[in-house]
Amino acid sequence: MICDYTGAKYCVAVSNATAGLHIAALAAGLKKGDEAITTPITFLSSANCICFVGATPVFADIDSETANIDPREIEKHVTEKTKALIPVHFAGQSCDMEAISDIAKKHNLIVIEDAAHAIGSEYKTTKVGSCAYSDMTVFSFHPVKTITTGEGGAVTTNNKELYDKLCAFRAHGMHKDGDMQNTWEYEMRELGYNYRMTDFQAALGISQLKRLDVFKSRRREIVDYYNKNLGLPHLIERDFSNACFHLYPVLVD
Repeated sequence: MICDYTGAKYCVAVSNATAGLHIAALAAGLKKGDEAITTPITFLSSANCICFVGATPVFADIDSETANIDPREIEKHVTEKTKALIPVHFAGQSCDMEAISDIAKKHNLIVIEDAAHAIGSEYKTTKVGSCAYSDMTVFSFHPVKTITTGEGGAVTTNNKELYDKLCAFRAHGMHKDGDMQNTWEYEMRELGYNYRMTDFQAALGISQLKRLDVFKSRRREIVDYYNKNLGLPHLIERDFSNACFHLYPVLVD
């Protein structure tokens, strides 16, 4: 259902978005000595997933009008050690993914979208999670998010090789292929984790996904009301964004 909604080819459901970011970093091949650029305005997991695999997080500053990572600042921090970019769609508004994708292509970098805030959001003509401008996208279904599975997350990708790695890292590093024809046969080829989503959580997620567009419409109504009536400085939504807002931050000097 997530593939149908986002347009991505593959989706791996996981126990939470932090687990999703962790296996995305592993699938990307991040390791000790590598650097990955992300934003300092985010939850802990965006940087922690880099540390989990022994790499070093590097922080690039934000666009003060959106609170999203600024592509111009990303460019300033790219070095020969940089291997990945982890933009965060803050409060539900998409980052400028085309600009970020151009930087990644220029320097041969992996892009992992942290879309924990952004299920249901759109960038230009694509859904966040389509991976049209990235290698992987990570969603959160924590209770405070737009849709919930009680606790849970997912990783989307259009790359079969990355998908296979994500599946293995999610489930103990187990592989079932080649000559293994019996359901009980598998090989462990790398150290993986027990990051699977439960069937109960998935059932709730199916129910919630059916209501996502309704949730999005209502959230945008509330944001419009706040914009018109609170009289407080707030984040600006860019022309390329059609956000399913997770938060409504106000700006205080």
